[in-house]
Amino acid sequence: MTRHVRSARRRNRIIPVAVVCVSVVSLLSGAAVDARTGDTSRDAGQSARDASHASTDPAPAADVESMVGEPPAEQGYFPLTSVGSWASLPGNDTCANEVHRSAWEPRSDNNKRNHVMPDPAAVHDSFAARPVAVAGAYDAHWDSWLLKRVDGQFTGTTDEILQWGACKWGLSDNMLRAVAVRESTWYQYLTYPSGRPVTEWGSGDMMPAGTAGAAVFCDGIARYGYDYQRDFGPAICPETFSVVGVKAWQNPRWGAMSDNQNGTFPFSRDSTAFAVDYLASQLRGCFEGWQVWLGNTGAKGYAAGDMWGCVGAWYAGDWHSATAQGYISRVQNEETNRTWLTARWPHIKPPCDGHGCPGPDPL
Repeated sequence: MTRHVRSARRRNRIIPVAVVCVSVVSLLSGAAVDARTGDTSRDAGQSARDASHASTDPAPAADVESMVGEPPAEQGYFPLTSVGSWASLPGNDTCANEVHRSAWEPRSDNNKRNHVMPDPAAVHDSFAARPVAVAGAYDAHWDSWLLKRVDGQFTGTTDEILQWGACKWGLSDNMLRAVAVRESTWYQYLTYPSGRPVTEWGSGDMMPAGTAGAAVFCDGIARYGYDYQRDFGPAICPETFSVVGVKAWQNPRWGAMSDNQNGTFPFSRDSTAFAVDYLASQLRGCFEGWQVWLGNTGAKGYAAGDMWGCVGAWYAGDWHSATAQGYISRVQNEETNRTWLTARWPHIKPPCDGHGCPGPDPL
């Protein structure tokens, strides 16, 4: 069966291990081993987790902007709803009213992208041009209902956006918070002053040199404000963007799509709400049993009702493989530890280097 993959097939990412908590640089260790390649690597959230425990020094004084307001309740606000509840899920406006509002913002660098809502018509046209429910790969609901519901029509703080996505798709907000820890340390899109992305802090999974179809993809996304090839070389650019690691790259071997991308770009880079909306949609569809192609991957046995299996598939692109299981364990650990509530969480940020100091993008 041909796989039409929008959200997964992700390589483990080699992450810079230097993390700055204001002026403190913590050198991290303990990288995981990729079960498929033997490479020592880690996903971005591991840096956040390690940094929050790396030093016994007192936590640095918080900046006023990040610490005004109450953080989310430890127990969260939204539960996972049952298989079959898709038909009665609340909409954008209902969930906007259900969000527990607070000025608490540990990632003030996200402010720009947290207040961008894409044009819904442009989003829907992009997906409509790239159907996935073909050749039995997905249930027909994926194109006819699920993707038509993704639009990113919300603004707020980073945590409010995560709450909104959880409400809209019937998911646990704490689970989404934990996924975002692993994917980006809660950064939507950090860049240097030149516009060069800070890889693994809102963009990453860099295209390997020589990948077939990469030039088409990199040239295609370059039309939306920034050509990443000027930083990394011809046909090399990020495959993945956003606070929750949305993969835009569509390998032609998985199924032909315009520009070799799955329709998520530039929306996933430019709008935090779109990125969270999209991730949450993928997890709900998987949980409902609609991601049929997963049944031929990993440990086989794909069926509705296994949310943690769906979380693993978001990262690994297969069903309960060793790589997927490792990711599930790491996300569960972040959720158990409530990493986003630790004293150091607001201060975790990549350091300045030869490219300058990371911050909000100039697009």
